[in-house]
Amino acid sequence: MPRAVKFNAGEAVEKLKDGSVPVIIFGAGVVGEALFYACAGAGIAVECFCDNNANKTRALFCGVRVIHVSELKKNYKDAAFLISAADIKDVVDQLCSLGYSKWHAGAILLRDFNPAVHRFSAPYEFVEYAVGTALLCQDSFLLPDKIFLRSVDIIVTERCSLKCRDCSNLMQYYKKPENIAIEEVFRDINALCAVVDEINEFRVIGGEPFMNRDFHLTVKCLIDEPKVKKVVIYTNGTVVPAEEQLECLKSGKVLVIITDYGRLSKKLEQLKAALSDKKIAFYVPKAGGWSDCARIARHNRTASGQKEVLKKCCAKNTFTLSGGRLFRCPFSANAYRLGAVPDNAGDYVELIGEQGPDSVRKKIKKLLFESELLEICDYCNGRPFGAPEIQPAVQVSAPLDYENIRPSGQEKI
Repeated sequence: MPRAVKFNAGEAVEKLKDGSVPVIIFGAGVVGEALFYACAGAGIAVECFCDNNANKTRALFCGVRVIHVSELKKNYKDAAFLISAADIKDVVDQLCSLGYSKWHAGAILLRDFNPAVHRFSAPYEFVEYAVGTALLCQDSFLLPDKIFLRSVDIIVTERCSLKCRDCSNLMQYYKKPENIAIEEVFRDINALCAVVDEINEFRVIGGEPFMNRDFHLTVKCLIDEPKVKKVVIYTNGTVVPAEEQLECLKSGKVLVIITDYGRLSKKLEQLKAALSDKKIAFYVPKAGGWSDCARIARHNRTASGQKEVLKKCCAKNTFTLSGGRLFRCPFSANAYRLGAVPDNAGDYVELIGEQGPDSVRKKIKKLLFESELLEICDYCNGRPFGAPEIQPAVQVSAPLDYENIRPSGQEKI
């Protein structure tokens, strides 16, 4: 895929306005919504949206239709695309494979866009966060030598206040869940930040991160790290942190995302009130979008099948930091933590050890840009955009068993 090149944004906008080819926004999400408003302000007529998620094609978005990417060539021999997705490389690869060459990063219109003057389908704090993420990620696409990570999960606990059968982070398999020692968390954050140039967001996850009494120290460490631009905490609305813990979250870098599980989120209103009182930004989406991707079992796919699983995965750019290693996704990190899969050095980058920073940077670049196949994907059902949805948060009474396929002699990390 050709790398992006710098261009004159003003000339690009004028070309989009001339109407010579239909203009399509790639990505029917909140950033796509912002891009639609920005197009209207610039005098650009939007033909439609396109998206990889078939579920989004069932209704109009911003008053125009959404078509699945697989239907593009059938409907448009030529088109100009404005990309709203943060993962712009994946989108450009896909458009090029379909024979489209006219594409622009949405950043050309979003850079001076003011979301506060429009009404969105999501709260302003989340719109600001999502647009800022897209801008930073798309700008980094112009700098191929820079190690920029869009999103890194840091696991602070295996414990959770819910017992979800289909948790994509595999918490349902931990027999004796533990909190991760703060010293280990600090060590891993420092090791990663020493060898990358910039991280758009660190996502503090579990389990339920608020069940680790030291979670706020992790947040404080990330707030103080200049290479980290945003800190996002994912919680389920069952635990309200203590006063001193909340004080550590009072930063413009912090966003708390509280998934609303209905009756299971027993302290949702208390948590919202506590965050509002401290003026801590938060967003409350309804639970949804779950798919059958939480089983651990070997599929014995061919190499081409393995590549297809990784290529289509919606979580492949959600890097995860665990046990001194950088993994491509939370599934792989937790499968290793559980000791459920064979050890394969190609599935992760070892951050702690005798190797020098140049060697680690080279390995991260390989994992980020060059890896078309990961062995860990053969133990996952796959997590493509638009996969059939299942009921979220079905509760179980005890930890689940998985098929242990790690050879004897390979211990859990």
